[in-house]
Amino acid sequence: MAISALTLGYTERFATQLRADEESRVGLWADATAAVVDPEFSGDLQFVNRVLEGNTSIPVMLVDGQGRIMAYRNLTERQSQTVQDLERTLESMKRFAQPIAAEIAPGQYQYVYRLESVVLHRLRIYPRVLLGIMFLFVVLAYWAFSRARRAEQDRVWTGMARETAHQLGTPISALLGWLTLLKEENTAPATVAEMERDVERLQVIADRFSKMGSTGPMEPLCVQHWLTEVLGYWSKRLPTAVDVHWVPDGSAYWVRASPVLLGWVVENLVRNATDAMDGKGLLTFTVRRQGKEIHLDVTDTGKGMTPAVAQSVFRPGFTTKARGWGLGLSLSQRISHEQHGGRLVVLRTAPGIGTTFRLTLREVPAP
Repeated sequence: MAISALTLGYTERFATQLRADEESRVGLWADATAAVVDPEFSGDLQFVNRVLEGNTSIPVMLVDGQGRIMAYRNLTERQSQTVQDLERTLESMKRFAQPIAAEIAPGQYQYVYRLESVVLHRLRIYPRVLLGIMFLFVVLAYWAFSRARRAEQDRVWTGMARETAHQLGTPISALLGWLTLLKEENTAPATVAEMERDVERLQVIADRFSKMGSTGPMEPLCVQHWLTEVLGYWSKRLPTAVDVHWVPDGSAYWVRASPVLLGWVVENLVRNATDAMDGKGLLTFTVRRQGKEIHLDVTDTGKGMTPAVAQSVFRPGFTTKARGWGLGLSLSQRISHEQHGGRLVVLRTAPGIGTTFRLTLREVPAP
């Protein structure tokens, strides 16, 4: 900023000096014009002509006392092609500077109007263009640096996620073996069935981590059917004081998605809502179509958020929990946007009332 201010200040000061010099030269040109038409002038006319011909850069126009254009010099074709062009140019000159009066006879005056020269105009514009290019370069460099830093962070997170999936593989395999053993020992079928569901859940979690950083296979997904399955699992594992409200309306909305990763998004929203309600309240799911988009709204009756918290809730590492990591909503937004081309936003929130998150995905035809 300091360099920009100094550059513009110095250039403007230099341009002001050149403008004063041009004004002096135009005054000399006006005197030479008056000398040419003065019958009593006894000086060197050859020198006067050299003064008149020496102005090769400053646009000037000679006007008589009635405002009629008598002569002009150094105008572009666009400025002097027609009478209307000359009149518009004269108006511009009148706005630019006061005219210089040239007395051609006692009580008779002609007036010289002017614009700044092309050189002076370019001198004013050049530093602004240069600073604009420098500013654009800085912005592009910052953008490239941010992209590179984010890409590096993505590689770190992706590597950690895939390593976690790899590490989970061994105990999951062992648990599957233990389940087989429990079946052979005639353990209560209901107990074994619930354990199988939990082990399957662990497999899903490992699958999620293994898919981080890759688009993965996308498939047509009926939102109502998929959401019913997801909530069927979670309804038995939420606190008993949390009431889940989800009533399919009979419609069938289809999207192209990864069921595993999209299930992770809903899981994070459910966990976040449960924490916000302190394990007690109403959790409502609503699915609707708007144009070519499908909206999934998740509404809780929890604490709600202030506008400042709502703006930061998707930032990695941001959390209002004493023992939270601040990664769930951030990962959910990235899965929604980068891997599904959708959006995850805070639709509405207010302290003491609750919060609604909206997941938006593009609708696709039913298969």
